[in-house]
Amino acid sequence: MSSPSEKKYSAPALEKGLDILELLSKDSSPQSTSIIAEKLGRSNAEIYRMILVLEQRGYIEKSEDTDGYQVTRKLLQLGTEHEPIKDILEYAQPIMRELAEQTSMSCHIAVESQEQIVVISRVETPSNLSYSVRVGYRRPIINAASGRVLFANQSTVKKESMTKTLAKYHSDDDIQVFIKECKKVSKLGYFKAPSAFVVGVTDLSCPIIDTDHAVAALTIPYIQRDPELMGIDEVLEKLQNASNEISKALTYGAVRKL
Repeated sequence: MSSPSEKKYSAPALEKGLDILELLSKDSSPQSTSIIAEKLGRSNAEIYRMILVLEQRGYIEKSEDTDGYQVTRKLLQLGTEHEPIKDILEYAQPIMRELAEQTSMSCHIAVESQEQIVVISRVETPSNLSYSVRVGYRRPIINAASGRVLFANQSTVKKESMTKTLAKYHSDDDIQVFIKECKKVSKLGYFKAPSAFVVGVTDLSCPIIDTDHAVAALTIPYIQRDPELMGIDEVLEKLQNASNEISKALTYGAVRKL
């Protein structure tokens, strides 16, 4: 009798293709064929044909600056075409546009993707000066403002599951610091802190709640202008209003037009 950990079925070619996509999705820097083969423990010959097919189908592309490959937005597009996600994004778009116009700040929506967050929608500000995050951008959950908001607004069972996943990629100390920060987010209902990656940017993030848990996070990377068009506290208030408006329309993945 086979053990539970044993695979019941095997499709080697498919597995190689998925391994390549998963590897490239987790690393924002382009990877050469030889590097991909080395990281996956396979030969260049095994990987080469897989890469050609994935490139032909539009799932990966060659970087303009290097000889490496990176994922395209096709996988993201497939995911966002799933009916509930598509409905949520369509409903959120006008709310996000109004938010960007009111605050003169860009905003974006991010969701959980294994141990990372991924940006699935964004709206630019009409202002000439802004800072924004591109669609498809990924970052480890424990390093992201939206990651803290997403984790903080989950059930105990879901948090335990997410913590087990994070433990595969991060140290116990880093995870404990992350959980402590998430407890603060739970009390406040939002995240507000200087960006750990961009000097002069303050990350503001609020949950998009479906019934009793966060399905996404709405985030503004706030930049202080001189003269200031809108103070950070007022921007945060506008952000909270927008996330609440989207949340009120959600019930178990379905969007109720209000």
